[in-house]
Amino acid sequence: MPARFEIRVPKMGMDTTEVTIANWLVSQGDSVQKGAPLVELESEKVLFVLDAEAAGEVVEIVQPQGSTVGVGEVICVLRVA
Repeated sequence: MPARFEIRVPKMGMDTTEVTIANWLVSQGDSVQKGAPLVELESEKVLFVLDAEAAGEVVEIVQPQGSTVGVGEVICVLRVA
């Protein structure tokens, strides 16, 4: 049975507590490989590309583009084998 893998906003620096989803690079239903770019996250100081931590299928984009989300929040869910 496939498992769910939650993609969360990583800690990006001592002062960063939230980021903005600048641009999704994948869509729901896309297959991704481990290390593939998923989303561009923007903080006050940097634009950061978050890569997939596992291979799988994007089953849910939890936070839409333009959303402001806190560090540690789930932004996307993958189905992994």
